[in-house]
Amino acid sequence: MKNHKRTIFIFSLLVVMSIIIYLFFWMITTPYQLFPSDPNLREVMQKAIVNILNRKFDQVLGMTISAILIATTSLVFQTLTENRILTPSLIGFDAIFVTVQTIIVFFFTSSSIFYTNPYINFLVSAGLMIFISLLMYKLILRNHKNHLVFLLLVGLILSTLSRSLSSFLQNIIDPMEFQSIVIRTEVTVSNMNTSIIYMTIPILLIIMILFVKNFKTYDVMTLGESQAIGLGVEYQKKMTFALIYIAIAMSITTALIGPISFLGLITVNASRELLKTHKHLPLFILSSLMAMLMLILGQAIIVETGYVTTVSVWISLVGGIYMIYLLIKENQG
Repeated sequence: MKNHKRTIFIFSLLVVMSIIIYLFFWMITTPYQLFPSDPNLREVMQKAIVNILNRKFDQVLGMTISAILIATTSLVFQTLTENRILTPSLIGFDAIFVTVQTIIVFFFTSSSIFYTNPYINFLVSAGLMIFISLLMYKLILRNHKNHLVFLLLVGLILSTLSRSLSSFLQNIIDPMEFQSIVIRTEVTVSNMNTSIIYMTIPILLIIMILFVKNFKTYDVMTLGESQAIGLGVEYQKKMTFALIYIAIAMSITTALIGPISFLGLITVNASRELLKTHKHLPLFILSSLMAMLMLILGQAIIVETGYVTTVSVWISLVGGIYMIYLLIKENQG
């Protein structure tokens, strides 16, 4: 337990340092030497910098929310599937998000309130993703049977169909409309929808309370379905509610910061290796801190290198290599 606390404390300090580095890299790239000598112009420049700094704070808050939700949902999803390699992103939330945006532009144009208003667009996108997820759960997990493998298969098929539909619609719409879809769907930290961040905080708190409340139950569920049922856990009920929480959380993160498929895979498995425990509470804390560290520090590096790529690209690169390592390790085990 002492080792757990020490590890968590170290990563907490690293997260604080990464936030400082992220803001510092932005500050040193700000051309203070070009400040005008005129007092009125200087005041305008100072207000502009304050606005940018507020946006940077919103970006840090958005990365924090996304990191916590991605780490938590990945941890619980791996418990439900009894597999350390699977993540909720396999259900196809990113493809559904792109399809929703494409359909809105196709039928209502990019000047529609459903597309231009960030709050309405978020509610429509997240609402449809949650609805499709719940419909999948209802149809596939019916009759209180565990069909998680079938659920993942349907998720992959749905993802492929969604991408095909999006590609077809994007090919027949106006080129300018297509460009607006590309800008909207290629969500990164730099162009995240900061308008909805404060709307998502209450949802984050509710989901975290629901997850934390059931962490001890998830600890028992790691033993397997039959053992958990034998110990008095309502396995199917807990699994269904957990999947609903995961659907809501993943819908929020996809609409907020875009798909980062391997972030949960890296952080949860790295936390397991460091803590050597199956208890969900310390794993949740450490994996959330690691996810925050990767996102914030990664974005700081992206800013310093002149935005030559996005943080999701390098996370996918590291995650892909790490996944190969896990596959080889599991095969040898």
